[in-house]
Amino acid sequence: MEVHSITVKQIISRVRQVFPDAPEAYIISLINDSLVDLGTYSQKAMSAKLDVVADQTFYDISDSGKDSSGNEMGINKIYRVDIMDDDGDYVRIPRVLDGEPLIYDMTSESAIKEPS
Repeated sequence: MEVHSITVKQIISRVRQVFPDAPEAYIISLINDSLVDLGTYSQKAMSAKLDVVADQTFYDISDSGKDSSGNEMGINKIYRVDIMDDDGDYVRIPRVLDGEPLIYDMTSESAIKEPS
């Protein structure tokens, strides 16, 4: 995984593109507050296995969600999803970036709109 780095001067420059009169001390204070806030979240890497149910699109991956072994997941970011096919091979599922599911099942709350 590549680490992205940015300097405080670059952040100040970017903020001032939108708010040209923002005082530097105020921007640095906001940066410090955000770092403190980020530090309150635990970060851990883990793998989890869920049992896939035929024709089910959505699964509970909330803080109280449990994996196939009954362990609480506590997920706050998913990096990849693989699913086992009928031959026992794992196939990587593409990431949907626009928030729209690739398919819907009959129990989906979202309505599928007809094309105009």
